[in-house]
Order: sequence, then C-alpha cells, then structure tokens
Amino acid sequence: MPHSRNSNGVANPAYSRDGNETPERAGGRRSRPKISQVIVTRPHYQQEDLNNAFNYFKPKSSFYQDAMESMREMDTKTCVTGLFPIFKWLPEYSFPSDFIGDLISGLTVGVMHIPQGMGYALIANMPPITGIYTAFFPVLIYFLLGTSRHNSMGTLAVVSIMTGKVVYNHSGEGSNYSNLEVGTALCFLVGIIQLVMCLLRMGAASFLLSEALVSGFTTGAAVYVFTSQMKDILGVTLPPLGSRFEIVYTYYELGKRIPDTNLVNLGMASVAIIILLINNEIIKPRLAKLCVIPIPIQLILVVSGTLLSIQFNLKENYGLKVVGSIPQGLPAPKLPNFDIIPEILTESITVAIVGYTVSVSLGIIFAKKEHYEIGFNQELLALGAGNVFGSFFSCYPFAASLSRAAIQYLAGGKTQITGLVSCSLLAVVLLFVASFFQPLPRCILASIIAVSVQGLLMQSRDLPKFWRQGFFDGVTWILTFLSVVFISIDVGLLVGFVLSVSSIFFRALKPYMCQMGNVPNSDVYLDITRYEGLIEHRGIKIIHYSGGLHFASRAVFKNNICQFLNINLAEETKRRKAPDFVAADDAIKFLILDFTALSYIDPSAISTFKTFVKELEVVDVQTLLAGCSPLVFEKMKKCNFIGGEEHYVRTYPTIHDAVHYAQKQLRLRAGVVSQMIEEVRL
Repeated sequence: MPHSRNSNGVANPAYSRDGNETPERAGGRRSRPKISQVIVTRPHYQQEDLNNAFNYFKPKSSFYQDAMESMREMDTKTCVTGLFPIFKWLPEYSFPSDFIGDLISGLTVGVMHIPQGMGYALIANMPPITGIYTAFFPVLIYFLLGTSRHNSMGTLAVVSIMTGKVVYNHSGEGSNYSNLEVGTALCFLVGIIQLVMCLLRMGAASFLLSEALVSGFTTGAAVYVFTSQMKDILGVTLPPLGSRFEIVYTYYELGKRIPDTNLVNLGMASVAIIILLINNEIIKPRLAKLCVIPIPIQLILVVSGTLLSIQFNLKENYGLKVVGSIPQGLPAPKLPNFDIIPEILTESITVAIVGYTVSVSLGIIFAKKEHYEIGFNQELLALGAGNVFGSFFSCYPFAASLSRAAIQYLAGGKTQITGLVSCSLLAVVLLFVASFFQPLPRCILASIIAVSVQGLLMQSRDLPKFWRQGFFDGVTWILTFLSVVFISIDVGLLVGFVLSVSSIFFRALKPYMCQMGNVPNSDVYLDITRYEGLIEHRGIKIIHYSGGLHFASRAVFKNNICQFLNINLAEETKRRKAPDFVAADDAIKFLILDFTALSYIDPSAISTFKTFVKELEVVDVQTLLAGCSPLVFEKMKKCNFIGGEEHYVRTYPTIHDAVHYAQKQLRLRAGVVSQMIEEVRL
C-alpha cells in the first residue's frame, strides 16, 4: 500500500507499527483527536547542511577581552552604587510615605530585639548584653551594604545555638579563653570567611542546601532550642553534657532532677508561656485585623518580670536565677583574640554558610513579594563586613530572623531605614536602660525563647509535602532532623548537605528517557507512555534523553537504550552470525536519539557512545542524532564523533528530519530487496 504524500513530496506518516493505516495505537482507549492542519513547506536538513547553509560559527571568547570590556562599561557611579547599594535606593526614597512605615516597623522590631537579644545570647553561652550589641553594631553595616529591604538582621536562634556549641567546646574550665573571647573570635572568623566567599563569587553556592535540608535542619534546631531552655524553666542546674547526643542526655538529667524543681521559677515560667500562647493564638490574629502593630508582649513580660524580681527580691528569697551584671553604655572597641582562630576554623565555616543561607532565603521570599532583587554576593559582603565590624564590639555572628522579618514586613517596613530606626532605639537602651534588666529572672527569657520557636517546630507539618515532592526530599528532611536532634547540630547539617548533594548525583544517574511517537499529520513527537493516538513508525525507534551524559551516567544510558530496543547486544550478535538467521519484518533498523534536552556530554561518554554505535551497527541498527545543542554538537565534533574521518553518526536539527531520512532509506532497502526477489523469480 503506497504512502500518501503532502505538497512537499514528503511521505505522510500514516502507518502504525503493524503496517496498517490506523491513527490509534493498539489498545488505545480514545479515538484520534481532530487536528487542524497547518502545512509548513521546507527542505529536510542534515545538521552539517544546515550549518553550511547559514554559516554556522563558534563565537570566540577571551577572558581578558571580556574582563576589559566589563571594566570599560563600569564608571565611578556604577562602582559606588554596586559596593554601597544605599546610594542606589536612597535617592528614590519617598520620605513622607515610606518613612512612616519604616519608623513604625523599626520601633516595633527594636522592641523585639531587647528580649530576643538577651535570650538568644544565653543560648549562645554569651553575656546577655552581647545579644543587644549583635542587634546594633553589625546592623549598622548591613544598612549601608545590604540589599534586602525587609530582612530583620540581628540575633538568630539557629546561629545562636551553633555559636553556643563553639563557645562551649572552646571555653570554660580547662581552657585559656573566656566565653566572650571565643564568641567574638568566631564572629570575626565568620566574617572573614563570608568576605572570602564574596571574593570567590560563591553567592549562589549556598543553594546546594535544598529546601528539605533547611526545613529539617531548622526544625531540629528548634527542638534543640526548646530543650536548652528547660533547665531555666524548671530552675535546675545540669552538669556538662558533651557535644554529642546532648538532647538525649539533657532529658535524662532533667528526669533525675525533677524533684529539685524550683516551683516559684516553674510557676513564673508557666504563666509567661500561657500569656505568650494566648497572645499568639487568640489576641494577635484578631488584633491584626485592626492594627498592623502587634502588642509588644515580650517586652511587657521582661519589664514585668524585672519589676517583680525587684519588688520581691526573687533571687535572694526564692533562689531564682537572674540575668546578672549588664554594663550600661556602648562597649569600647577591642580586637578579638586571634590565638583561638585556628581551633575554631572548621566550625566557623558551618556557621558562616548557615547564617548566609538563612538570610538569603528570607531575602528572596520578601524580594519576590515586593518585586525587587537582592544581590547574592553583595549579601555575602554585607554579612561579612558586619560580622568583622561587630567582632570589635563584643558581638557574635548575626543573621536574619524570620519572626522579626515577618513583623517588620507586616508593620509596614519599606527599606533598610527600618534597621536604622531599630538601631537608634537600641542605642537609647544601651546608653540609659540596660542596667535596669539586671534583676530579670532567666525563666522569663527562657519562656520567651521556648515559645518563639513554635513556628519552626510547626515546620514538621511540611514533611508530607516533601514526601510528595520526591523520595530524596523526604529522606533528606527526616535524616537531617533526626541527626540534629539525636546527635548534634553540626553532624545534622553535614548529613543533610551530603544527602542534598547525593540527590543531585543520583538524579543525574537516572535521567528522563522515553520512547517518542508521532502526532498524526504533523512533525510533533511525544512520549508514548503519556499520550494516546501516536504513531510508531515501522523499523524506527525514537528515544528522548533529558539531562547530562557523562562518565557517571553513560552505563545507565547504554542499558536503557538496549531495554528500549529490547535486545541483548552480545546474544543478538551471536544470533545474527548463525547461518539460519532471518531478520524479522518489524525489526528495528534505525535508532533516532532526540538530544534536544541533552545539556552536556563529556569525552568519556562520547568514547562509550562510539563503541555502542559500532555494536548497534553489527546488529543492523543505524543510529541518528536529532536536536543537538551547539555546545553538544561542538563537543562531539571535537571528539571526532561527528564529522571528521570516522563520522560515526548522522546528525539532524529535528526528529522529523531524521525520520524522513530513515524512512527514505527503508524504502530504498525495500525497493532493492523487491528487485532482487524479482530477478531471482525471473
């Protein structure tokens, strides 16, 4: 039965795999949809012919020329605004409208900094006042260099925990360093690491930390934060517990000391927790409908707790632990102790990456909402410079806080002026009010911190979402969380990072491959496992490959192709050498590989590919390539896979061009065979 042809003389692909004129696949459940035909007339190209017809050339690039060109394009204004983003957004600042929102949100966030700063400093094993320092000095630098308009910079629970582990491991009894010396040295080293990352343009490298890793890690860290406050809530003292399995040991020791619980301490903490929960769950949602400014409930509790402690002398009469000595005024600049830097180098890298990743992740969220962009490397510069500067003023590493950033955004914050306003408020507190908080019971701060991680703990509800997204995401979340909770924070982060990177590797080993079928009366080819009514051309197998083809995935690629062809190359070669071998009428003669989604191919994969093509030719299967990108085409040509003397395969710009060539060859072969049979018969 002859093929029908269109106006261009091209064979119309109206034959199914069994040779019958039918628009449906065998076993199809739906009839072929009606398709309006738009006939495009063009010649059929081989890739080399197309390249010659349109003068294909490889653009020349020179690192020196590109660098000089980019330098010529930069003027003084561009350099200044690039280094100091404040000179870019400040001239566009709308003073009457924007400043009102910045003022209100700045005062609101500044009030939050006071209790959170002191509380998180205790988690970091630092003097309480250093938490307020950390919310003041580094934030001034971020105001000048930062690009996120809505991040609330200062103390962060996760970074405070990690700082506390470093301080605990390198200070105290048997050490030559105080807690403050370790914390400030860590702050300096974290800043230097972030500045080096900025110079190396490693801003986007932090996104190797997947969303599942960050969620599992921060949820586990929230459990750690909550657990670390239990001793102050109960009013008991715990012995040193080491750096591994600390949460397990903490609850074990707490269980043994339940009889020693200070009931007054527990009562005050319980009342504070109940008040905070009522505010968060009942009052705040209703008040948000009427006013964007939340009740400063944390500051109210801190002030009330301080007044109660003064009135009833809680430390002397009831044995409550209080914050203790808080120096009033701004600290004098002092160099960090550089002797400890070699000992904390490895731990500092982890703190630097986590602080940057959390800050940039939050910055991206708000930037998308408000339709502006943040600079990844500029954020590294701002964080690094802020940490180095803060290390001279008794600070520990700073980062962005989700809870404060959300309040800052909802309160109407527009720009980094919000941070300047909050710093101004904190300056007043440091100069005139700080010593007032000396009698504050630590159980009040512990209660505030325990409730503040409620949102992070609720991230556990995201686990089903990650399972739906993929097996690797679910496993990464669970193992990261369990490692943080049951081993330690640094081990948990390492486990999560290894799993995230491994998931990229394993996904690369299992690229998306499918067999393609032709949409009738068109040059469109689709996945036959996802569409019905497609045509599979007799003697031709079309395989789509998506991803990279390299030394790690070449074996998987070869095995999958053999599965699609339903052949075992070794056995098929032996079978064809048998004297009684007769090829089946429906045997595959042409393998067309759709490489439109092939992103990269390396020389080792090309070497394997060459051998594979020769093995297929032995079993009478010719390989054709379609849709190679210029980078892939150039790499294959450089490795003599296409062009050159050997010329292993033909390449075509589209699948349809390759199909046209294959069908033409099959018709020629069929004509030659028919002629030979006719000659033998005559």
